[in-house]
Amino acid sequence: MFNFLTGYVMGERAAARAATYTRGAAASSAALGQTQLGDLNDRIDRVLLVMDALWDLLKEQGYTDEQLMERIRALDSSDGTLDGRRTPTPVACPKCGSMIAPGRDTCVFCGAASPAAPDPLSGV
Repeated sequence: MFNFLTGYVMGERAAARAATYTRGAAASSAALGQTQLGDLNDRIDRVLLVMDALWDLLKEQGYTDEQLMERIRALDSSDGTLDGRRTPTPVACPKCGSMIAPGRDTCVFCGAASPAAPDPLSGV
């Protein structure tokens, strides 16, 4: 349908060039998506490795699977919903005290930078 419409509007040669460009852009976008997906999988693997190591250390200190599950449920329900997710919470602006929504870098009221949380996986 795209080729027909562009051929009708732009002429056959221009339509062929547009179709080639569209295919090239789609392939480039797909390659970028694959790279980002690979990066995400690598990060998840690192998180799982760190979690396994931490749990092994805690088990050596006598903690049980039941204690772990109890703590997971407590953390999960800390946002008011037991849904298997950690919901980010707003943080107070260091300058004006307004709440900064999760994911924002600056306060919408005064422009101050949001307090940066350290990346727990830096260096891993």
